[in-house]
Amino acid sequence: MKKLFIPLALALCITSTAYAEKSQDEAIDSLSTAQQFVKDGNYNKAVDEINYALAKINEITALGLLKYIPEPPAGFTLVNKQAQGVGAGASIAGNAGATAEYTNKNGATVNLNIAIGGMTGKMAGIAAIGTMFAGVNQDAGAGQTKQVRLQGYTGTEIFNKSDMTGTLTFQVGDKTSVTVEGNNIDSPETLMHIAKKIDLAGLEKNF
Repeated sequence: MKKLFIPLALALCITSTAYAEKSQDEAIDSLSTAQQFVKDGNYNKAVDEINYALAKINEITALGLLKYIPEPPAGFTLVNKQAQGVGAGASIAGNAGATAEYTNKNGATVNLNIAIGGMTGKMAGIAAIGTMFAGVNQDAGAGQTKQVRLQGYTGTEIFNKSDMTGTLTFQVGDKTSVTVEGNNIDSPETLMHIAKKIDLAGLEKNF
């Protein structure tokens, strides 16, 4: 198994690197074209080229997030992971994001989302504000909301025991959010097991 995994991981790394280099070249070309449009007074075309370059830069940023997607905890399988850059809608959707899906044989599903910039990148901070007004003795059927601490970061944990769902969010720096959502999970610890594997300090430092 290891003999097959190592070449596959290497192939994925090479593919990602080649894609990033291609996106970088396209961004540089678009910025150069935009400069010429500005000189010619064709500002609408210049804006189009700048937006395209921004989209390519966000694609490169998204690829960089993939290395922060952790391996699955014991009993879970990583089903897929992907990265996505955003163009003109970055102010709302964020500049870039990476997602992953984990499942286990008992039917539990956990989705991880890392978002950079925009409102999406600040969702964890908004959730934390809600926690300030949440009581710790809520009806278990409606879900328990509380603050948690991990790697020096404060997060918001919501768990509904009756329908076995939960959400764990962390604000990492000013513009990066990490959200872990689970369905058919026995406890919020399932979400925390995945969150513990994420390099939160690395995310804050590099993004």
